[in-house]
Amino acid sequence: MDFSLTEEQELLKSTLREFLTSYCTEEWIQATEQKGEYPYDLHERMAKLGLYGLVVPEEYGGSGGGMIEAAIVSEEIGRTSGSIGQVHMPSAVFGGYALLAAGPELKERFLPQLAEGTLKLSFALTEPEAGSDAASVRTRAVRDGDEFVISGAKIFSTAADTADYLVLTARTGTPEERHRGLTLFLVDAKAPGISTSRIPKIGHHAVQSPEVGLDDVRVPADLVIGEVGGAWPALNDVMDAERIAVAALCTGLAQRCIDVALEYGMQRRQFGRQIATFQAISHMFAEMETETSAARLLTFHSAWLKDQGLPCSKAASIAKVYATECASRTASRAVQVHGGYGYTAEYEVSRHFKEAKLYEVAGGSTQIQRNIIAREMGIRG
Repeated sequence: MDFSLTEEQELLKSTLREFLTSYCTEEWIQATEQKGEYPYDLHERMAKLGLYGLVVPEEYGGSGGGMIEAAIVSEEIGRTSGSIGQVHMPSAVFGGYALLAAGPELKERFLPQLAEGTLKLSFALTEPEAGSDAASVRTRAVRDGDEFVISGAKIFSTAADTADYLVLTARTGTPEERHRGLTLFLVDAKAPGISTSRIPKIGHHAVQSPEVGLDDVRVPADLVIGEVGGAWPALNDVMDAERIAVAALCTGLAQRCIDVALEYGMQRRQFGRQIATFQAISHMFAEMETETSAARLLTFHSAWLKDQGLPCSKAASIAKVYATECASRTASRAVQVHGGYGYTAEYEVSRHFKEAKLYEVAGGSTQIQRNIIAREMGIRG
């Protein structure tokens, strides 16, 4: 396998890093987090860089890339801020892969808008009683002529309060049909009957993950993505992409923790020497570097499989389990290297420490990922 990036991929990586370094400074991040408001300015700037058309085919105005490009972008974003990832991924990755499963008319209508960055999407799958068990979705969609009437509730729908459309999963069949009774819709996020309410979080304050209420929301039947009752293959495709993108983001987060902790460890002196040179701490750095390198390889291997059209669910879950747990361990070690300063808001490692924990839960918890891995190995309970 060739691990080198193409010239275009290297340019994408370097251009994005230059932008994030110059625009999304730590001062900007802290100010944005404190305001707790969606950074529309950032969305517009990323749109101008073409970051929302990564997986959109060229015929629809996108760059015609795939999961490798999405992973490159997610890792660079992870080096900066998890909230930036929540500005980017719901539209560019989750929404992008969902729309690729749509029919020609929906693709023609929405993919150019996505590529331009004028379409903001939110992936609305999780419900109060259907999280890890996605096939237990209760939100109901009933056909009424040329429309569906949708009622129910979603939760942890990232950026739903600022989105233009929700990529929403609803049940059109019976509960007994489980995944075979689910349908994927594009729902106008400002349609009558939709309400959102904020859920306070310990991190990622710039982008909300609200609860969404749907009270007899009318959706045109031509906004069904794919076939009625046939959402499951598209959902699996989106969830694989989500797991890989999250793994990439966590790899970037871990790498940033290493970088800032090493800089601090080489400057901070105790007992007449740099603290990074003490064996106990140098071994911590060696472990962080080893685990982060492994996370990167697992992530890009799963991205490569997806781009090749090969089965990637097991690899995506392996990457997500390892990278998310690696990010949490690395952030914790980075705080430890900083000592008391690591627990203060003055140093960015405290922010990474809070952000890292989310990804062991979001996109399918590490426990669920292990279930998937075991199932893909042929172990079924």
